[in-house]
Formats: sequence, structure tokens, C-alpha cells
Amino acid sequence: MSVTTALVAGGGGVAVALIAAVVYRDAVRVGVDLGSPAAWAALVALTGGASLVTLVLVPDAPLPGVLVLTALGPLLYLLERDDSMNGNDAADPTRLPSQSGDATDRSDDRDP
Repeated sequence: MSVTTALVAGGGGVAVALIAAVVYRDAVRVGVDLGSPAAWAALVALTGGASLVTLVLVPDAPLPGVLVLTALGPLLYLLERDDSMNGNDAADPTRLPSQSGDATDRSDDRDP
């Protein structure tokens, strides 16, 4: 094992552990609806670890595939986090989430 490979493996392992710890802490703070904070941290650690192992053991692995695997866990967590924070309200395709219920958009009502 070369020095570069050892540095990538060690640094990547530390980065994956830190990101999983941040996800766990955030999931506890937000109170995600689906699963537990430990499960989300484990998913992030699993996908990050699998991408790190793939990168180290398969040097010819396509980088886009490794990046997709790396981003999969955090992106799935972020989607669940957003869903947990915005509640179970029905989606309204005519309003942005930042608009209040009584505000209306008059931009389409103007005469040409």
C-alpha cells in the first residue's frame, strides 16, 4: 500500500465519520419522521465507506460512480430532513412554500 493510498483511506475514513456524526446530531435536533438518527448516520457511513473502499481497492473505478455513491446517503437524508421540517401539508403547485396562505401572486393577472 502506497503512502498516498493510506492517506486517502485515513483521511476519507475520518471525513466519513465526521459527516455521519453531523448527520446524527442534526437528525436528533430536527426529529426526522422516518427512521432513527442512528439509522441515518449508519446510511451515510455505509455509502461513504463503500465509496471509499471502492476508490481505494479499485483504482480504475469511474469517478462519477464513486461520487454518486458518496452523495447518496447525505442526499437521501437531506430529502427526509426537508420533508420532516415542512410538515405533512398537501402540496400546492400554485404557491411557493415561503408564501403565506392569504398572499396571492398578482403577476399573472396583469393585462398585456
